[in-house]
Amino acid sequence: MADVLAFYGEHRAPEMAHPELVGFHMPHLLAFFGDKMCGFIDGTACRAYVNARTKGKIGKRAVVAGTARRELETLQAALNFAHKEKKLIYPVPVTLPAKAAPRERWLSRSEAALLLAGALGITATAFDIQSRQPVKWGRMFRPSYHVARFILIGLYSGTRHEAILALRWGVNASGGWFDQASGVMYRRGQGQAETKKRRPPVPIPENLVPHVERWRRITVNGPVEYHGRLILKERRGWDRARELAGLGDDVTPHIMKHTCITWMLQRGVPIWEVAGFTGTSEKTIRETYGHHSPSHMSTAKRRFHGRSLGN
Repeated sequence: MADVLAFYGEHRAPEMAHPELVGFHMPHLLAFFGDKMCGFIDGTACRAYVNARTKGKIGKRAVVAGTARRELETLQAALNFAHKEKKLIYPVPVTLPAKAAPRERWLSRSEAALLLAGALGITATAFDIQSRQPVKWGRMFRPSYHVARFILIGLYSGTRHEAILALRWGVNASGGWFDQASGVMYRRGQGQAETKKRRPPVPIPENLVPHVERWRRITVNGPVEYHGRLILKERRGWDRARELAGLGDDVTPHIMKHTCITWMLQRGVPIWEVAGFTGTSEKTIRETYGHHSPSHMSTAKRRFHGRSLGN
């Protein structure tokens, strides 16, 4: 298995959109499967791997079953590639744990305002004694402007976490950019291959245009930069904003995309248009978010009107 993973890492991973993910998965897979023959892999071995990862026996800390599943998907891809390249005579199937239920958490308008205020260091400073509701606000902490920009781009465009962080002001090959002259936001770098997580170019949302114009004047490389450098991941700044807003751990950076899709459907935007704007399949939007649309099953709920019911 060490040979199979090494072959995959050398010949296939460099061609992928995110080769670093293979590097993240490789040490854990090698720790469990590295000295085993390919014939060792079966359902029992895969379940033992998931059990070991979720209990922290492999790696520095315990992970959720979804993380172990993604690592096993890399293992499956490596085995399939080795078979395709005729390094293995027979295909070796990998047993994957069940997929986690899709996340349906999204932010209400007030929650989004609280999160944005938290990013700007603003928090409640006085509360009503009877209702326990905040009545006075103030800036009590240093603002994280890059987090606030990240939140606004995510809310108005539904762009994925890593694509927002890679946005720049000019045409480049490593990430997207804002074409202010044409009013278009490109989510992929020039020449970058498209992946299953589609990143289509879209018009810059009207609510975002004045922000983009202002950010262009006060930043160097891109909107989500800190001290002149683009950041790699929203972590500490995001966590602080979430804590100041009083929101739970389920509010992750990916929730911006969920919120954008939900808000668009609630406004009556057709599913096919939401799918094209956010780069998400119509099937996913229909199954995960469709109930937020006011037209969801509208014909079915009117079926019980009329005198001829039951005839």
